[in-house]
Amino acid sequence: MKCRIRLIILVLLICLTAGCWDMREVEVLGYVMAMAIDRGPQEQIRIIAQVPNPRVLGGGERGGVTPGASIAAKPYRNYEGTGPTVFDALREISHESSRRLFFAQNRTLIFSKTMAEKGVYDVLDFLKRSVEIRRGLTMVFVARGEPVKILDTPNPHAILPALRIDDIVRWRGQTSRFAPVPLSRFLEALSLEGQEPYAGVIEVASNPTAQVKEGEKAAPEPSSTIRLTGAALFRNDRMVGFLDETETRGLLWVLNEVRGGQIVFPCPGQEGKKVTIEIIRANAKIEPEITEDGIIMTVKIQEEGNLVEVEGPLDVSKPEVIKELDRLHAAAIGNEVKTAVYKAQELGSDAFGFGEAFRRKFPREWKKIKKDWPEIFPGIEVRVQVVAHIRRIGMVGKPPLLTH
Repeated sequence: MKCRIRLIILVLLICLTAGCWDMREVEVLGYVMAMAIDRGPQEQIRIIAQVPNPRVLGGGERGGVTPGASIAAKPYRNYEGTGPTVFDALREISHESSRRLFFAQNRTLIFSKTMAEKGVYDVLDFLKRSVEIRRGLTMVFVARGEPVKILDTPNPHAILPALRIDDIVRWRGQTSRFAPVPLSRFLEALSLEGQEPYAGVIEVASNPTAQVKEGEKAAPEPSSTIRLTGAALFRNDRMVGFLDETETRGLLWVLNEVRGGQIVFPCPGQEGKKVTIEIIRANAKIEPEITEDGIIMTVKIQEEGNLVEVEGPLDVSKPEVIKELDRLHAAAIGNEVKTAVYKAQELGSDAFGFGEAFRRKFPREWKKIKKDWPEIFPGIEVRVQVVAHIRRIGMVGKPPLLTH
């Protein structure tokens, strides 16, 4: 009996012991921080993977000398591979990389404009099947310009371009005028019958503060910088066009993705003067209707903001003045939404999810029209109703010119 009890205890201890059969040493992994996918010659898949250089980063410097080299080394390396498939292109990188690429830390996925226009469905299969890629954290972008240039643009605020992109994404609520979308949501939109996917737009922009003074050999700042701007609209898996920053926020209003930003509109009674409202919170919902005239989509938006700047002598201590400002900045929000809807209907991309909202409310009717929705969407009527409210006016009521 004692032997049996000991055997049972031993078996239980073995079951509770944590194993390390699939352990991977950090020293043999190359942590991919950003990945770009492009089309190479003969329609080959071209992959650029950005991996930190641990020898440089370990020294605490932004630039160092790699052992065996005679010049300063960058704190990262962009590996490039080409092949008929994504996986084959990644394995091509193993011919020059001494570390196995590891994607659990990757947060940026960039499609070239050429790849996006031709269709991304074929390359998405690997991204969906991979157990390493974290689809909820990986943000999807379309590049204006060469992706390899974007991933090799230096910046004094971040050691790696990939980290710079991630930092900008974190502060998207400052304006809500660019639209990074998680890979999980991008894939979900592709699977829905009544909604098209969208992605953020990334580009290399000139740095206006980089000025070379006479006698200096180099500019004090890089001549170019990474910029996130606007959105790219898709029809199925093919990109059909871009939204500018104003149109992008119009899209985000409807999608409940506005996290903050500012609204600027003309100051009432003051020609050439402006009023600025800081967005505090907002929510929106879509209400589909079927009428004799056809399908109508009503977008209802509620927004609250703080008054942060007034140009000109405007007495905001008066309730009627605040009421007028509420009306004006509600109209400004409505104009952004209408502009975005017009552009999306022109491109034929229902990134707003109007079709999906219709399907949820009218499932039987949707079955009859879903095949024709790409032709129906450009002609539907979209109404926008905005209720805006100023919560706080700051430390000043009457401007100085009106206090006497």
